[in-house]
Parts: sequence; C-alpha cells; structure tokens
Amino acid sequence: MIKVQFYSLIRLLLKQEKFELPASDKENVGQFLQRLQQQISTPFLHKLLDRKGELILGTIIMINRRNIHHLDKLETPVVCGDVIALFPPGAGG
Repeated sequence: MIKVQFYSLIRLLLKQEKFELPASDKENVGQFLQRLQQQISTPFLHKLLDRKGELILGTIIMINRRNIHHLDKLETPVVCGDVIALFPPGAGG
C-alpha cells in the first residue's frame, strides 16, 4: 500500500487527512496522482498541477519526507510502503 497524507487546503477540500491506495508496478508520482484522483470523487489535482500536468509553483510533494523537487519530480518512482505528503501552494503575507 501507498499512504497519502493531505495538508492545508487539500485537506479542507477533501475533508480527510489521509488515503491508502495499493501500489502499482513501475508507477511514478505523476501516474500515481492520476490514479489517486480516479479514486477520490472530489477534484483536487488542479490545486497541484497546471493544465500541462506540471507542478504549480509552490506545490510541495514529499515521498518519505523527501521533496520530489530534489528527486525526479513527477517522474520519481513510487513503490509499496511509500508515504506521500501533498501540500498545495500557500498564499498569504
């Protein structure tokens, strides 16, 4: 299983803190997010990805407490046992 933790506005939008999804062979973060969206009825990917499917500036996605910006971004592989944390861009001042 892959555990997903939702933070900030995504948590409020989805009205849940976490979700679990079985791992899939040779899947990356981008593919996993698409599959996750299919399992959750409330649209949320537009908060993380732009129309081209790229990360919106300020989005933070962590796999096992490592930011995917320092790995292979959306191409970072995900495997059984991973914990993914999703943080939408923040705002304020």
